[in-house]
Amino acid sequence: MTANLPATKSVEVNGTRLHYVELGSDNKQSVVFVHGAVADYRIWQGQIEPFSHHYRVIAYSRRHNYPNEFQEGFQYTADNDGITQFASDLAELIRNLNLAPAHLVGHSDGGFTTLLSACKNPELVGSLVLGEPPAIPLVFKSNDKKDVQLAQALVDNVLKPAGEAMAKGDFEKGVRIFIDGVMSKGFFDQLPPPVRTSMVSNAPGFLKQLPNPMPSGLSVNDLDRASLVPTLFVRGELSPEFFQRATEIIKSRMKRSEEVFIEGATHELGIMTQPQTFNSKVLEFLQKN
Repeated sequence: MTANLPATKSVEVNGTRLHYVELGSDNKQSVVFVHGAVADYRIWQGQIEPFSHHYRVIAYSRRHNYPNEFQEGFQYTADNDGITQFASDLAELIRNLNLAPAHLVGHSDGGFTTLLSACKNPELVGSLVLGEPPAIPLVFKSNDKKDVQLAQALVDNVLKPAGEAMAKGDFEKGVRIFIDGVMSKGFFDQLPPPVRTSMVSNAPGFLKQLPNPMPSGLSVNDLDRASLVPTLFVRGELSPEFFQRATEIIKSRMKRSEEVFIEGATHELGIMTQPQTFNSKVLEFLQKN
């Protein structure tokens, strides 16, 4: 998966060392790619080189994900859940590498990470590209009962059984349940073997986050600090309904937003399967901002 990528570098961030790859001139605006669950910087291999023609590109791996150290003693808490910690790490990475104001491109809970980081540190962000952030707390707080049912179904039918399988040591089964649940049935087994292997290797980080995955107290009002940041929502035509509703709830608070749909794509959004389509739509947005 890394044959065409630059060698990794690392930076000290909030008591851990995060690995990243960098490509493009230091004199250009920066684009930071933020991966989602059971992934790492390698998921962006179809974006790093094309985007580097226009930007200084950084693709990093979040804490506990390949090739970073897995910190056995570190625990997420209700006050410092997974997304809150990732958002803080992202802000420190931007500061330490002198990237601000950076364009942030986040997929899935990497999108939730970038959104929360922008809410807490809007001065660090030039624009946001949000690939279907799974903002479970916001969907649970919706006044629409169907939204609450969608969020509960994701927890009951995907997150809980995936975590139970991983807790028993069957990481491949857990990842299959998770990926098929957020993408489409059979999606995991259709992926190339190196991608499946990489996802399974990142499953322990997912399991560690699962007891306190997201800021449960977050409300739509908390999004207002980032509401003026230019934002592109990238959506999959075939994505599960939960992700469509989560995106719509967030989008309703973002005053300078637009959206694009990736035809034929589910929650993967074409990042691996349709990189030229994904790249062209995102680059068009970035070049306006």
